[in-house]
Amino acid sequence: MPYTIKLEHLTAIAGLSTPLMANLVVWLNKTCPSYEIDTPQEYSHFLAQACHETDHFKTFQEYASGKAYEGRADLGNTHPGDGVKYKGRGIFQTTGRSNYQQLGVKKGNSDLFINKPELLAEPEYAVWSACEYWLSRGLNDIANHADSDVLKKKYRGNIINVSPVEFISITINGGYNGMDERKKFYAKAKQVLV
Repeated sequence: MPYTIKLEHLTAIAGLSTPLMANLVVWLNKTCPSYEIDTPQEYSHFLAQACHETDHFKTFQEYASGKAYEGRADLGNTHPGDGVKYKGRGIFQTTGRSNYQQLGVKKGNSDLFINKPELLAEPEYAVWSACEYWLSRGLNDIANHADSDVLKKKYRGNIINVSPVEFISITINGGYNGMDERKKFYAKAKQVLV
């Protein structure tokens, strides 16, 4: 039987209550188990990252305009306006035309999020896109390591030693942005869930 996430869990992890939490709980419980995110330990890591990336579960869309992504060929932003149109959305902030298109392909319609990028800011797709990212990076395997385990991670051309929470944080963020807060949310999630 999969572990059930409750509204009180999100409130305790974030330290506050937000309007998005009720729908978020519904979609976490509907979607995460099909991606084998279904134990307190896995949810602790997943929700710690989610809490940071969504500003305490306040938004499924980045606050910045997206202009900084304009012309970024590495994100597939090759058309004028792509930066703003395909700015970060979803729990883990899917960014760029290419990533939006790849998610559409997974849903069986490559243009689904290209034509309606705002869908990724809806709870159903925000959770689903995060689960797809989590699965594609093998993060459940990392989440199930003991906190004391020292893992190897390639970062900027070097192999570094990291804890599981650091490994997952770098994978999701690409660096150390918000690392202290991510660790704080993880510790709180473990206290609440495990």
